[in-house]
Amino acid sequence: MRDKIEAVEVKCPKCGRKQIVYLPKETVPKCPDCNVRMIISELLDEGKSY
Repeated sequence: MRDKIEAVEVKCPKCGRKQIVYLPKETVPKCPDCNVRMIISELLDEGKSY
């Protein structure tokens, strides 16, 4: 298991609402609109260049 705190983007499987959380410091939240557990959409561990 990773001990490092990492930023991840979570997404609601129903409405598509996105949110950024920090694992393992925070738990994966439930969507405030749909009340379903959000899923991990993207790991934000590297910078992006455009």
